[in-house]
Amino acid sequence: MLPRRLLAAAIPLLILLPAPALARPWMGITPGQSTLADVVTRFGEPSTRGALEGRTALVYRDEQAITGTRQAQFLVGKDGKVAEINVFPASPLEKDAVLGTYGKDPARTFTDDFRTVWQYRSVGVMVFFGKDGTVEAIRFQPTAAPAAAPAAPPAAASH
Repeated sequence: MLPRRLLAAAIPLLILLPAPALARPWMGITPGQSTLADVVTRFGEPSTRGALEGRTALVYRDEQAITGTRQAQFLVGKDGKVAEINVFPASPLEKDAVLGTYGKDPARTFTDDFRTVWQYRSVGVMVFFGKDGTVEAIRFQPTAAPAAAPAAPPAAASH
């Protein structure tokens, strides 16, 4: 058993340690933890594999589209871990569905072209809405990632 003085001195030091980044997993893949190999094991070979913003991009679309999506992008950092997942739903999702899934109190912001973005910082989720008010894309990333909305929503890769 630690003496009380030692325990009292240790508690402030524990508070200073960095907390692990929390990220909401998507389809069994957790940003910041899952690897490129985990993605390929789970979903098979992607439709496209290439480089994007200094990361490896695994894109699943067309015949390889993941159920419920028209496209999913997994961006993998140099450390081999998934840094970001961008999901483009196959059918329209309304704002009420987002609120029911992620919570009723998102931080709200806009892209440079004035499209709505909802941020759920505590779980690393950003929801991008199209001009028609339905979900255009959902981004999953570790909470340690920057919280500011990007200039534009992620773009679905074209055929």
